[in-house]
Amino acid sequence: MKTMFLFALAAGLATPVAAQTAVNVSGPRVEARIGFDHPVLTLKATDGTDSYKDSAAKSGVSYGGEIGYDYGTDGMIVGAYAGITGASTEDCSEIYGSDKACLKAGRDITLGIRGGYVLRPNSVIYLKGGYSNGQARLGYVDRADASNDFHIHDNLDGWHIGAGVELGLGAHAYGKLEYVYTDYSGYKAALDGASASLDLARHQVTAGLGWRF
Repeated sequence: MKTMFLFALAAGLATPVAAQTAVNVSGPRVEARIGFDHPVLTLKATDGTDSYKDSAAKSGVSYGGEIGYDYGTDGMIVGAYAGITGASTEDCSEIYGSDKACLKAGRDITLGIRGGYVLRPNSVIYLKGGYSNGQARLGYVDRADASNDFHIHDNLDGWHIGAGVELGLGAHAYGKLEYVYTDYSGYKAALDGASASLDLARHQVTAGLGWRF
């Protein structure tokens, strides 16, 4: 009788766990995210004899969303995603008296794949990577003559790699924390033996809230 009682108790305790493992991490998902944005701009120049290198960084807030589709099997997941983010990151300085020039981080589009492991029901740890297309915006304000004002933007191709963890908040919802490094193609110029290059990299740490369908 005692043995049967212990067996019944063990079976009762195991039932909720078994029910939880039935939660599926496969299928489409959508999420909103917000986080820390830190672009780093690096300038390298040489005249053939002397070399120069300088870096500048600025921090801001990133915000946006991501959609994706995951397939989970045998404790692992693989999936694809697409995302878009904006940022408040901006650096302004006064030049030529009171004139002001501002360089601002524009929208960033990402496409990629990810893969990882199921840590517990509905929660995963993963690596991700893929293509990025970022936008840089430059504005100039001439306080003496508004006809000299201008606003331009340029799109930069690049790649990104990152890692994160998603923690299940029920059968469908999840929260996440993620780090992503992005390297954009820069600018290069050469003339009469002199050359210069401008490179842009980006570090982002984001938190997100998502829903699996």
